Order: sequence, then structure tokens, then C-alpha cells
Amino acid sequence: MKRFASVIIAGMMLASCGNAPEGITTIEMPKEQPAAGAEAAAPTGPMDPVCEMPKDSTWTEYSVHNGDTTWFCSDVCKGVFDKNPEKYVAKAQ
Repeated sequence: MKRFASVIIAGMMLASCGNAPEGITTIEMPKEQPAAGAEAAAPTGPMDPVCEMPKDSTWTEYSVHNGDTTWFCSDVCKGVFDKNPEKYVAKAQ
């Protein structure tokens, strides 16, 4: 059993290196897209002022402070905002 497992592992390692023995097929993995760098545009529109996540349609948490409605991605962010809204008001607008 150990020998069988060793043969399987050796075949997999050879296949991943591109030096696969005949009969073993290698699979090309899709290349990852480069990470967004500094040149990427900043998201526009409403954001959660606590975690700075862009708003999406699934958000249900919000607070009204000085007549302005601020949306949050979670009740945790809403709680943080509600404890000290003045700290986050500038970010929300």
C-alpha cells in the first residue's frame, strides 16, 4: 500500500513539474489576474465609514445622524459608529 501511494505521489509531482511520464496528463492552471495597484480607481458612491467597504444592495443596517443616513455592512460597524459618530461623519460624506 505504501509503495502504491509513493508511486501516485511521485507521478503527481512529475506531472506538476511538466516532466510527466507518458500517459499522465498535466493540467494548466489559469493565471491569476494582477492585484489592483495604486493606479486602480477608488470605489465611488456610498461606503461604510467604519470599515470603508463599498455599499452593496444587501446592507440592512443604518443610522441617522444630524439628518444624514449612513449605511453599514454589519451591526458591528453600526455599533462602532453609534458609539462615536463624529469620528466617522467626515468619512461617510
